[in-house]
Amino acid sequence: MIFIFAALAVLISGQRLTKAADQLAEVTGMSRGFIGVILLGFVTSLPELVSTISAILFCNAPNLGLGNIFGSNAANLAILAFLDLAIVRDSKHERHTLNEENQLTAYLSLIVISMAMMALASRGFWHIFHIDFFSLAIATVYIIGLQKLHNFQRTDNSIDLSADDLKSPDNESHGSFKTIPQELKRSLLINAGIIVTASMTLAASAEHIATITGWGTTFVGNSLLAVATSLPEIVVTFSAVRMGSFAMAAGNIFGSNIFNVAILAVADLFFFRASLFSVASQSQSLIAAIGLLMTGLYLFAGRYASEKRIAGRWPIDSLLVVGIYLFSLYALFSLR
Repeated sequence: MIFIFAALAVLISGQRLTKAADQLAEVTGMSRGFIGVILLGFVTSLPELVSTISAILFCNAPNLGLGNIFGSNAANLAILAFLDLAIVRDSKHERHTLNEENQLTAYLSLIVISMAMMALASRGFWHIFHIDFFSLAIATVYIIGLQKLHNFQRTDNSIDLSADDLKSPDNESHGSFKTIPQELKRSLLINAGIIVTASMTLAASAEHIATITGWGTTFVGNSLLAVATSLPEIVVTFSAVRMGSFAMAAGNIFGSNIFNVAILAVADLFFFRASLFSVASQSQSLIAAIGLLMTGLYLFAGRYASEKRIAGRWPIDSLLVVGIYLFSLYALFSLR
């Protein structure tokens, strides 16, 4: 019952948060893709942050936390594919493809996921105290990557400025945080807080489910907990697409995945016994590789979009992503 109420809170607040972020994009003049990466990507990943650290600190279940991160990444990518299959009804309908900003974010996602896979393979061999070397590297790349993404967005916006905008003395002030209405600030903070609060009990519930079912923390973390903590991404992404802002939807997904991997650096800091990656099960490498493969497929389809469809309506690339995700769940259950 508590889980149902928490899920409802996430659904309602997720929809409101999307509308607030869309208004923020208009007020600040930032692109919706960048708002998706920074704001929505950060806020909708807060449940992963809270549940992962809770799994490590309070439940003593590091594989539950690791599975939550890698499983959420795969679930997030499957969300876009499900939306593509649900929204694109016929061959005459315009496909949603990735813009340059989305592709840049996806490339950054590939980099950090690859580094996480290297950390899993090295199993904590290189570390400073109990903190893995790759955790520090992931955090560094995350910060640098966001800076590069911001510079790209700022340059792209400056090219689109008209001569009148350049002459306007108020041009600079439009991008200032001071121009954001107080009501919009409150809406962002309140709904973000509700999403995080409603997700705090998920880790303990998932650990209990893993115990009573015998499924193990790795499978439960990669499936049930991952999907549960991805509820904000599902709601926000669906709401963004319904509002006609696919750039924000894609930015939210790839931004969330980047932040998810960065969470591993924070989680490693709180796992005091050893490097977090040194206790990871072998199944974690499988789901991490699945996330890498799905991201690569999105980049390939975004650059060389195929018009081939099954039965004249189902895009092949989206079907592949969904099929890969379902296979990963089956494989994880078999390897539990």
